[in-house]
Amino acid sequence: MKNIPAPSKKRLLTLARLLSQQEKAKITSIELSALTGWGEATIRRDISLLELHNGVSNGYDVHVLRDAICEILQVSSVSSDKHRCCIVGLGKLGEALLESSVFAGSAFELVAGFDTNFNKIEIMKSEIPLFATLDLEKKIRSLKIEYAVLAVPDEKAQFMSDRLVACGIKGIVNYTNTVLSVPKDVRVEHVNTVVVLTGMLAVSSLQK
Repeated sequence: MKNIPAPSKKRLLTLARLLSQQEKAKITSIELSALTGWGEATIRRDISLLELHNGVSNGYDVHVLRDAICEILQVSSVSSDKHRCCIVGLGKLGEALLESSVFAGSAFELVAGFDTNFNKIEIMKSEIPLFATLDLEKKIRSLKIEYAVLAVPDEKAQFMSDRLVACGIKGIVNYTNTVLSVPKDVRVEHVNTVVVLTGMLAVSSLQK
């Protein structure tokens, strides 16, 4: 497989999923930037790694670009089927994610929320089914959940992560300040606002 940096691979896979949802025949880097929030230069640089020679000025062929990404990254196909995920921890952040439209139009379907507080689960109004963490393993298996968003207190993060891994979760989006220890075959993305902002500041400084 062509040697493509990990950040570019990640963006290209996301791009392929977005392209699979497009009905138009061609798409420009400006339109891709609007869809993803990435800079046009970043998008063009990632696509250049595929060594395609169509598009740029008049737009990329949607099907050709998607197929090229799948071929280079050795992905047989980018399925439009939804991947099931859950939110673990329904504090202010978890509750906000539960009620937001962040999953709308994505390849992921939010199918469950978990919390240790029985009373909260009973009184919360949500279109998403809510369960006690006592039933976490049973519900994750029965609902065939693959991914989890972790928004529990920091001191409970590793314990809850261990439980998620034990019942087959493939990836965790970690909103806690705890650096999780997981097996190599489980992906973890640590979402820390300060770290992200620091990275943005560093990039801005390099561009000056």
